[in-house]
Amino acid sequence: MKMNKILETPRLYLRYLQETDAKRMSEYRQKKEVAYYQSWKKYSIKDATKRIQHCLKLTSLCQPKTDYHLAVVLKDNEQMIGDLFVDVVNEKAFVLGYTLDSVYWSQGYGSEIVAAFCMFMKERYHFQRVICYVYKDNQRSRHLLKKLHFQKFEESFFYHDEGYIKYL
Repeated sequence: MKMNKILETPRLYLRYLQETDAKRMSEYRQKKEVAYYQSWKKYSIKDATKRIQHCLKLTSLCQPKTDYHLAVVLKDNEQMIGDLFVDVVNEKAFVLGYTLDSVYWSQGYGSEIVAAFCMFMKERYHFQRVICYVYKDNQRSRHLLKKLHFQKFEESFFYHDEGYIKYL
């Protein structure tokens, strides 16, 4: 059995997804304003269940060619407010994505959990780089990354997104 909590911040903790998270994950990912800056338009309970089942097979947070999601949870009421997506590129770099329920936007939760997770990956697994991709018009996400000292390194004409990197 996996340890449930992976890391804690002053207001949040990060844990492995559980099958019981499917309904909640679908709820916030289905919101029009949340899906707008993501690769999906609809996110059913079936989609969430399938993704969670994939993540339950996870044996390592640092294995190259591994991708997974983790639950972002409020400490005070145990409410799942979002998730992190991690795609381990190699032993030195990973791609990070984040999705928060729009009710929790603009309260510092995103930057709190992203900063803590980057530090965790550096200290625990010795990663040296983290990469994030955001749509050019996603001002909140761009602000979050700049606040955490990510630097833009790429723009995609085809996908209308930008790549940001942070050396840990």
